[in-house]
Amino acid sequence: MSRTMPIRCLVGVIAVLVLAFAVTAASGATQASQRLTVYAVPTTVQFMNHADDRLRGMSTNPFKLKSDAVIIGAHGKEKGYGPFPGDDILYGFKLFSDAKRIKPVGTAMFTCYFQFVKRATCDSYFDLASGLLLASGQVPFDASSFALGVTGGTRAYFGALGQVNSAPAAGNAQRFNLRMTGLQK
Repeated sequence: MSRTMPIRCLVGVIAVLVLAFAVTAASGATQASQRLTVYAVPTTVQFMNHADDRLRGMSTNPFKLKSDAVIIGAHGKEKGYGPFPGDDILYGFKLFSDAKRIKPVGTAMFTCYFQFVKRATCDSYFDLASGLLLASGQVPFDASSFALGVTGGTRAYFGALGQVNSAPAAGNAQRFNLRMTGLQK
């Protein structure tokens, strides 16, 4: 028996598996996309300043940095304006379906962890009637608009991908345009 026989069998098995996968994918559930615009009004904000942790880290590190030369100045006060790396902030929002904010449609929570150059990595959780939608991304601290990548969700948003675009709206509100793909029909 030659070596070509097992290789031909392997190629045949792979071909059958590929064909079976293609048929299964074609007959499976189709995927849909959805667009949704919500208006968010802040309900809670909690800022956590970790200056005490930065000071401890500067005094007990292998590089022997002088703490007053880095972030902490005279009398233990932080130089400049924060947020600084390590600080985090938690935002809570009430969501509405219209700009007049008459019909509530859910809530949202953002947890943002600041890094360097006043940028934060934010994880967001949109709690809507159809399920929980998750998004994440980088947000500049002083930006009025930003975009987050949709990374999944629960129930109707299970396996969702897409993008959340944020822009200011009237009356201290924020408009979130949610575009999702990969949803089950």
